[in-house]
Formats: sequence, structure tokens, C-alpha cells
Amino acid sequence: MKKKIKKIVIKVGSSLIANYKTGTLKSAWINSFINDLIFLIKKRIKIIIVSSGAIAIGRKKIGFSKKKLSLDEQQAAASVGQIYLINNYKKTFNKKKIEISQILLTLDDTIKKEKKTNAKKTLKKLIEKNIIPIINENDTVATDEIKFGDNDRLSARVAEIIKADLLILLSDVSGLYNKDPKKNKKAELISEVKIINKSILKASSFTNNHFAKGGMKTKIMAARIATNSGCGMVIVDGNKKKIIQKIFNENEGTYFHPKKKKKNN
Repeated sequence: MKKKIKKIVIKVGSSLIANYKTGTLKSAWINSFINDLIFLIKKRIKIIIVSSGAIAIGRKKIGFSKKKLSLDEQQAAASVGQIYLINNYKKTFNKKKIEISQILLTLDDTIKKEKKTNAKKTLKKLIEKNIIPIINENDTVATDEIKFGDNDRLSARVAEIIKADLLILLSDVSGLYNKDPKKNKKAELISEVKIINKSILKASSFTNNHFAKGGMKTKIMAARIATNSGCGMVIVDGNKKKIIQKIFNENEGTYFHPKKKKKNN
């Protein structure tokens, strides 16, 4: 990444932050993640976090044990889980004397002109004041989004509206492979993608986690949104220690090159 990075959006996958079996937050991971963010803060890079995990936490608090939840069950779980999610973030960030804010958005909020402008102004003001916004999809009111949407695409929309330089998708896989690495030992990691073509779409045809709303397909959709807006994107394994530092210092994950912006933009 030769481009100078000033603004970063980081999407946290639910499998990283929440234990699906117990419905509890992974406090050790959150602590490690925030320590990793200090690296960016010292470089005076503005940070926005898009975090999943509310449904994974809330489903256990309510007592939903089945794998597949109905729409109203997902919405109820999200409303309960979001409180635990943001409170844990607040407690951990405050220990480092870092101020955060909570923003709940739907994809609609990042597409419709008036809503998009309002979201942009709010985010801009927060990062100007060195406050880290923590965004989640507003699952309680989202209908189509909760069925077909995901925080991968939401994070890409956020990256687009704030003109971020880089979108980092922290996942439970090391990046995009040419085959499913969980089924094929000969699968090879694709280290960089300059154009999202048919072979890339084919490589994204498997899903990582039956509890998660996304999967590799939605990550490629996010890559299209981000790169089309001039923002680079990287998919990495968030379980690796100091992964954010490694992105800057080593070749980690799969990097999607941004499309060059026109000079008059």
C-alpha cells in the first residue's frame, strides 16, 4: 500500500468478538484489538469501526438456541445484544482514555442523499474530535438488510461516504482463496486483486460461517463498493496478533486495489 493512509474503516466480524456457544463477548480479543489500534492512533490516522456481534450476543441472552432465527427473533436479539456490545467497547476504550460514539445505520442511510449527507457530517465531526465512531447495522428496524444485508457492505458504504483510504475487513479467514481452504488443502491465498473478474467471483462462492450474515460473497461485494470509490480494501484474519500493524509492515491477507479517481472528482 503505497498510498498514504489518513482515514481507515475497520469492520469487525461477529465470530471474532462473540462466542456463539455462550453468547459472551471475547474480552481478550477486544483488548488485543484496541491495543493494535494504538498503532494507528500514534500515526494520527482517523478510525471508524463497524462492528458485528449484537445478534450473536443477544440470541443467548434471550434464549434462542436454534441456528436460524426468524426476522423478528433476529431483531429482538440485536436490540438486546447491542447494549452489551457497546458497553464492553466503551469500558475497554475508556481504559485507554479513548472516547467512542455509537451509530446505528441501515444501508438506506448511506444511499439516500439527505440521510447520507447527515451521516457524513456526523462522522466527519466525530473523527475531527478524535472520537472513534462504532457503527452497527440497525437490525431492529432494517428489513431487507437483515435478510440480505451485512456489515461488510455497510462498512464499504461508510468508507465511501467519508472518503476513506482503506477498508479493513477483520474476518476468521486469512483472505480470499482460489478454493475453499476448509475443504481443499491445496487452496492458495490470493494476495492481491486488481480487477474483480469472474475468477474472483468464483473464488468467493463459499460461506465462512453459518451463524454470520455475510461470507466471502458479501466481502467481494464490499470490495466493489470500496474500490469503485477509490478506497483500497484488505481481508485478513482478525485472530492473528497485531494484525493491523502487520497489514502496514508485511504482506497480509488479500488486498483489493482501489480504482483510480478522476482528477476532477
